[in-house]
Amino acid sequence: MVAWQDLIKFIQSVSRKQLSRADVDHVFRFVKKEVPWDHLVVLAGIEGVDGFVYYHMNRLGLLNSLPKSVLPKLEESYARTRKRTLAILKEAEVLSTRLEKARIPVIALQGLPLIKTLYQDPGLRQLGDMDLMVKPGDKDRLKELLCQAGFLSPYPNYPDLLFKSDVLIDIHTHVLNLDRIKSRRYLFPENLVPMWEKAIPLFDQADGLLILDPCDNFIALAAHALKHSYSRLIWLVDLHEFFIKWANNAIGLDELIGRARFWHQERVVLYALILVERIFDLKIPFWVKRELGILELGMLEKHLIRLKLRGLSSNELCIALWLFNIKGIGKKLKFMKENLFPKHEIMAQIFEKSPLASNASVYAKRIGQGIILVSEDIRRALVLSFGLGGRK
Repeated sequence: MVAWQDLIKFIQSVSRKQLSRADVDHVFRFVKKEVPWDHLVVLAGIEGVDGFVYYHMNRLGLLNSLPKSVLPKLEESYARTRKRTLAILKEAEVLSTRLEKARIPVIALQGLPLIKTLYQDPGLRQLGDMDLMVKPGDKDRLKELLCQAGFLSPYPNYPDLLFKSDVLIDIHTHVLNLDRIKSRRYLFPENLVPMWEKAIPLFDQADGLLILDPCDNFIALAAHALKHSYSRLIWLVDLHEFFIKWANNAIGLDELIGRARFWHQERVVLYALILVERIFDLKIPFWVKRELGILELGMLEKHLIRLKLRGLSSNELCIALWLFNIKGIGKKLKFMKENLFPKHEIMAQIFEKSPLASNASVYAKRIGQGIILVSEDIRRALVLSFGLGGRK
């Protein structure tokens, strides 16, 4: 019987555009086993990579190896991803023309530019929304333009989420959403003018929708993946594919290191490269990791990365790793306090389903929630570190 770790290894081995000979051999050996395909497809969907499973199984002529109960689900998911992605791309191109006419500079973040410039196949990578970054002073103008284009903002607690049909737009003013957690300015510079200056067009319009310069894009993707505690494989797939296409040469690597230093993101980029190297068997030159500070990593820092590679699932992993990137005890304490007790608007989102009447009850419930989360994280870490209380 195939073990859970075997499912994870298979999903990781096919989650890339080009399979190596060893990957192909692994796929053919794997499909001959007694595979719980239902669980595998669900897991791949959660990780955002079920499109890769379908793509490679189809390309290798192995779709008939799948149970009849599973194949339609995988085909439907691929078709749905393709349809949704094409709809978002079409809306993005129309929006780009509107932005050019209105002279509102906007940068597309995360998945959208990768679909356009890296993956090409619209069914390969899930694209849940259109992440758009605008300068703080242009935010209201952008929202007004979107409303004129038919977008609505129906949720009072999430004023920066706008919908139209199946297209969701999430508006940002910073790559780490400093408007949500202000103390993240200790992690990434607040002034993004140098990032805006190097942005390039996504479509034909010179002043329409923009994308980040390749170096800045890789750094932003690494910061985004860490912000979400590397909770989905697709964010590491993005970094892997981006690295292969652009950064896997001496000139590109030198530029990446220099830009990481400019933004003070050496450790953030290093974490991403270590995970990508281990998960995708990609050889990262040691001099690159040395320049990014691998020799300065502490024991706990290294252990947290190892736990993630062993399968640690924790939304708080980002906070633990970020603390190593903040200099000064005072700043670390402010950061921890704001993450535990963010501003009122964020608290309203956290407790949206169970609104609380007083500040005292909010603080009490938040502290209780924090204790539960930390306790569960410690339990998972112990299981992965020492095999305590593992599955039977």
